[in-house]
Amino acid sequence: MNYKVCILAAGIGNRMEPFTHHINKSLLPVDFKAAISHIIEKFDINMEIVIAVGHLKKTVIDYLDCAHKGRKFTIVEVDRYTGIGSGPGYSLMKCREHLNSPFIFFAADTLVLENIPSPSENWLGVSKVTEAKEYCTVKIFNNMIIELEDKAINYNNNAFVGAAGIKDYDVFFEALEKNRELINEELQVSNGFSALIEHNLKPHFFTWYDTGNINGYLDANKNMSKFDHSFDFSKSNEFLYFVGNNVIKYFEDTSIIHNRYKRSKILKDLCPQIICLKDSFYAYEKQSGEVLYDVVNDQIMYDFIYWLDTSLWTNIKLSNSELKIFKLSCFNFYYKKTILRVNQYYKKHKIKDHPECINGVNVPSVKNMLDLIDWDNMRNGIASNFHGDLQFDNVLLKDDGDFLLLDWRQDFAGIVNYGDKYYDLAKLNGGLKVSYKLIKQGKFLYIKDSQIGVKISLDVPSELKKSGEIFRNFLNDKNLDSSKIDILTSLIYLNMSPMHHEPFDHFIYNFGKLSLYKTLLESGKIHSEGLS
Repeated sequence: MNYKVCILAAGIGNRMEPFTHHINKSLLPVDFKAAISHIIEKFDINMEIVIAVGHLKKTVIDYLDCAHKGRKFTIVEVDRYTGIGSGPGYSLMKCREHLNSPFIFFAADTLVLENIPSPSENWLGVSKVTEAKEYCTVKIFNNMIIELEDKAINYNNNAFVGAAGIKDYDVFFEALEKNRELINEELQVSNGFSALIEHNLKPHFFTWYDTGNINGYLDANKNMSKFDHSFDFSKSNEFLYFVGNNVIKYFEDTSIIHNRYKRSKILKDLCPQIICLKDSFYAYEKQSGEVLYDVVNDQIMYDFIYWLDTSLWTNIKLSNSELKIFKLSCFNFYYKKTILRVNQYYKKHKIKDHPECINGVNVPSVKNMLDLIDWDNMRNGIASNFHGDLQFDNVLLKDDGDFLLLDWRQDFAGIVNYGDKYYDLAKLNGGLKVSYKLIKQGKFLYIKDSQIGVKISLDVPSELKKSGEIFRNFLNDKNLDSSKIDILTSLIYLNMSPMHHEPFDHFIYNFGKLSLYKTLLESGKIHSEGLS
């Protein structure tokens, strides 16, 4: 039969704050795919889908253009998506002129596992819940719905999931138009569904995930993920999506998107070609191959280092004025950024910088150790083409044996055309010492005890240890400052700490602090009993 689909993605998503301050709730990723994509992919590619947008509407429209180009979307802008009189019922009424046929209704935060039946009859998606007062519940008799109660305290645990098939659309909209009663100051869709009870409204049970609340969202990611990620390694202001044959990146900071595009032109064929560019998104085609963490061995590491040295790290000659700016950028990036980030970590956990016993070692405060670093040496970088986050998760070994750089950095302290080669070396060193693949699997330990202090541990796979030895030999052969690289690596770990979730933020902060202490100890800046 001929019918349409209507998805409501206009609301502000109060239950998902603070995530929804900068992105629409329909775009929160579930198994590396936006919730709205899971709904869209339930339907044939030729199906017309009417989508109501309001809150941060441009993020929804831009995402759809990158993720589902070629699909037939009708976008309806909802003027009232918050406040008294807003709500799903109001959004649906705004879509009415495009729904002059049977249609399927979906809330953008509703995910179900089963196939969706057509609206050849009136049906309401239903699932069992333990707490009914947050939902519209239905009473069922002889496999027919006989009553709806919207967000009321009762003992009925059959909840409306936010998906329905509407055959008698005229009856539905007429009832919605006539009954403008507000529930929790919003116009609900139940006002229309109640009228369908007299026209045979059947329940259809689903396995349901309500991604409109934190617990439901986490549950959906846990149960729907095909990836073995025991730990949430994501960040709240950037997301990664895999949709069809496209890889899509979202950043709250729009300057990151546009600078990454500029840098992709500098990197040329060393990185994928961007095929979709929006204010907050860019996309490229998925590349065939495997990340280095999954395939690295001695020969691949030798080949990779040679490739970096000959293809990526092309030195750049700077004028005296440019060199002055570059040195200041190195200082700002390494010192000032570190101060900013560790203070963010302290503020996040309401603690102060202090000495700490880590793995039985008495480690001074971060400030005291930073004061011992030779910052003149840190300023003296090597101006070079660069990646910026050069660790094995961000490098693809393609099927043809060549390497490809993924998730490149957008700038170096504001400089787009070049960066410090030492930063790339430190990032590579950091990914060899801490396997981010194992981190994502939750294979690390962080314990804080009032008696013994902090205990951290992480196994380093043998192939990474061997790759580390090859890397060290390369540094020696090229007369590169390995102590400087180790200091920068420790600073990178400290910088990462406020950007991630617990307990990894604590692990990487303490790992960086301990690493910095050991490097300063080896260089003679610190004696084993304390500061020099």
